[in-house]
Parts: sequence; C-alpha cells; structure tokens
Amino acid sequence: MTMQTDILAERSAIGPALWRNRLLIGLVALHFAGIYTACMALGVPFKSGTASTLISLLQVQVPLFLVILLFWRFGWMIVTVRPRRPTAWFAADLRDILFDRDRILSGMIAFLAMCLFAGSFTIGKDLIPLINPFSWDPAFASLDRALHGGVDPWKLLFALTGTPTITTAINAAYHLWLMLAYFMIFVACFNASRHAKHRTYLVSDVLCWVIGGNILATVFSSVGPVYYEAFGYGADFVPLMETLRGFNEISPVWALDLQEMLLHGYQTDGPVRGISAMPSMHVASTITMTLYAYSVSRRLGWLMTGFAALILIGSVQLGWHYAIDGYFSILLSLGCWCVARRLVRIFA
Repeated sequence: MTMQTDILAERSAIGPALWRNRLLIGLVALHFAGIYTACMALGVPFKSGTASTLISLLQVQVPLFLVILLFWRFGWMIVTVRPRRPTAWFAADLRDILFDRDRILSGMIAFLAMCLFAGSFTIGKDLIPLINPFSWDPAFASLDRALHGGVDPWKLLFALTGTPTITTAINAAYHLWLMLAYFMIFVACFNASRHAKHRTYLVSDVLCWVIGGNILATVFSSVGPVYYEAFGYGADFVPLMETLRGFNEISPVWALDLQEMLLHGYQTDGPVRGISAMPSMHVASTITMTLYAYSVSRRLGWLMTGFAALILIGSVQLGWHYAIDGYFSILLSLGCWCVARRLVRIFA
C-alpha cells in the first residue's frame, strides 16, 4: 500500500509541476517545432554534433554543481544560521530539500526542457549559412570603426589589455562562461517552483537565445573578425590574429584551438561547425545572468557585472566578435528580460 500511495502521490504532483512550467515548456516546444520544420524544408537532418558535445559536458558538470551547492549550503549554515547542533541541522536541511517532491519534479521538468532547447538551438545555429549565407562582416567592421573614431576597437583595447598574461586571463573568463551558464540554469530550474525570479531567468534566457542566437543571427549572418580573411573579406584582422598567435607562444590563448576547430568543421561539414557573430550570445547570455544575479543579491549582481565586462572585452580581444555585436546584445538581453518578466506575471 505504501508503494502504491507513493506512486499516486508522484502522479498527482506531476500535473502541477507541468502546469507551473507551462510557459517554459510552450516556448521550448514552439522553438523545437520551428527548427524541425526548417530542417524538413531544407532537406537536412535534424541533428547537430554540437548538441551532443554540450549535453556530454553537462553530464560531467552536474555532479560538480551538486558538490558546489552542498558546500555553499554548509557555508551558509556556518556563517548565517549558526545552529547549536550543526550536524543535525545540516542533515535535516538536506532531507527537507531532497524530499520536497514538488520542487524536485518541477526542477527536473524545467531542466529537461532546457536540455531539449539546447539541442534544438544548436541545430538552428548550424542552419544559418544554409538560410542566409554570411555577408554582413564588411558592414559591421565599417560600423565598428565609425563608432570608435575610425579605429578598430581591438586596437583600442590592446592599448590597455594587450599583453599575453592579461589575454590568457580574459580567455579563462571566456571559457568559464559555459560552466557558469549551466550552473545558473541548474539553480534556476530547481528553484523555479519557489519564486518568479527564477522562472523569469529561464524564460528570458530562452527568448534571448531564440531571438538573438537563431533569428537575428540568421538575418545578420556574419562570421566575426577571426574568420574575416578565411571568408574572403580581406586582411583587415590579420594583425589581430597574428598578435594572438604570438601571445599564445608566451601564454596560452585557448580560443585559437576552438576557432580552428569550428572553421575546420564548417569547411568539412564536421560535427561541430556553428559559426555566428552578430549578436554575441556570450555577451547577451551573460547580461541575462547578471540581471538574474541582481534579482537574487545586489552583491552577486555587482560581481556578475564585472564578469560581464570581461566577457564583452574578451569577445573583441579574442577576435570572436565586432564590438557592435556586444553592444547590440546588451540591448537584446535587457529587452528579453522585460518581456520575460511580463510573461511570467501573466502565466503566474
């Protein structure tokens, strides 16, 4: 009878969990259907090697996230709660979290939806040159110079941050971005049942990636400074890439290997080939994370503001993006956050 009762209780809890996540599930389902339809219309397989790579990375990182959260909860107990019986309090706290059926079910549903979205997004990114061949780079390079006194923004940056050691540090932050994005999504998913700010972050993140990473990236199809010469636009950014390769001889610049891998994948129709510059989704998603951080804690928000500044600098200094890509991404993220906040209120 106990097992049957537990099964019935779980079934009765699934409905409310699905209902609570209906906005997120609906957006993911619409995106999935749209990308699937595009693949069918173009006659290409509905798959992406990048998606499997991202899911594999996530599987490795989830246990790490759990360890991080465990230590964070322990630290919070020691610094803030200071119970007389720490062991008993900590055990009871973990038990309350793990046996919160509504929170766990709702979190699992939201997390699965985000994993499904990551897969369909990468497929949509691979479709960009098939729908609209890359062509906007000369225009964005010219606009960058016009906005920065006739000088390429990377040259202005290198006057301040153009050393091998600083470039390595910026590149490290740029690589940390993926883990931080995964971590925030994980935390938001398993707190979505507790407060609207977590649901707002998830919805805003999806909107940002769909509108920016799929729709606008297709409309303004571009490859970025790193591939400017490879795609026949000229040698304007050869000095930047030669400088980065020189830095790499002194201090590692890991972006160069990834850039080479993406170009090779594109040229050989390999499994990992998603090239896109405008808008910068590194910048857009980091601004979304920063807004989420401010909704949780002002101190955390300020920390994320500093990280967002590093990502914006890195997007230009490492050759991935034109500065205009990042500026536009900031506006995109702010707009998606406002829309998401309103949608979450409507579906509350």
